[in-house]
Amino acid sequence: MTSAPFLDTLGLMRMLATAQGAWKHSLLAAAVLGCACAFASGASPDAPKSKTSASASASAFKIVATDGLFEAPHRLSAGLRHIVFENRGRQMHEAMLIKLPDGMTPAAYFAAAKAGATFPEGALDYSGAGLTAPGERVEIWLRVDPGEYMVVCWNGKHPGSVPQHLLTVVADGAADDPAPREDVVLRLADFRFELDRPIENGQRVLRVETPGPSMHELDIFRMRGEATLADLERWYKEEDHALAHAKPTPADAMGGVSDQHDIHRVGWLRRTFTPGRYVFTCHLSLPKADKDGPQMSHADLGMIREVVVAP
Repeated sequence: MTSAPFLDTLGLMRMLATAQGAWKHSLLAAAVLGCACAFASGASPDAPKSKTSASASASAFKIVATDGLFEAPHRLSAGLRHIVFENRGRQMHEAMLIKLPDGMTPAAYFAAAKAGATFPEGALDYSGAGLTAPGERVEIWLRVDPGEYMVVCWNGKHPGSVPQHLLTVVADGAADDPAPREDVVLRLADFRFELDRPIENGQRVLRVETPGPSMHELDIFRMRGEATLADLERWYKEEDHALAHAKPTPADAMGGVSDQHDIHRVGWLRRTFTPGRYVFTCHLSLPKADKDGPQMSHADLGMIREVVVAP
């Protein structure tokens, strides 16, 4: 998601949010032993509610990122699924699910993207786990449909260096995974984050909704020391996140939820919030008014918010 070479720029470009919700995005998710963020719509059929636990995490669909590959099963049942994402690498990683149209290979997808297609025709983003720091885990619940998918990390140069993980989602009649009971509702509005109540200390579930008309994403950062929002944005834009950082960073990536073309779908994210300062960001890129001008994102329009968790 940095901005220099093609794949870095593409990581930003493909997060362009438009009001064309029905056309595109894919759900992926990730899980934490103490991370949680969540999606759900009030009266949605996506939302069978139940308490979740360590035993539920043990039976979840698990995706592990290293600096060279994704480790995960190659088959997943269609429906609402609990997904755990764990970063065992030395760099930040994310895991987005992309549903490929019939006959399209990952190579063809990236060739179309390199030729200028922000969203290669027929491919749909199905969300996924947002930026996650080394050693962190995040849990998400999302709905997937039958088809052929690939799991992609868009961070920095990773689309070209971390092989895509192929995944088949099958309609085998499996029951939906039970969704967790939310503690907080988070709305990804144009262009702001809306919380229905403060986030309290401890393990919390966020239900995440996107009212539209634009697509949005959520990345959660835990701020270090006296770092400011300006420090975070400067680091995000200027650093090459595909490399280990040579200097202290202003924040740690705590996971999140990627954007999806079907903005009416909801999801859940669970994690532990310890007392401190957090920042919620959406870095979906905006169309360039000038091809030689700077790349702007939703965060530049104000979609960045500091959230304080009290002791």
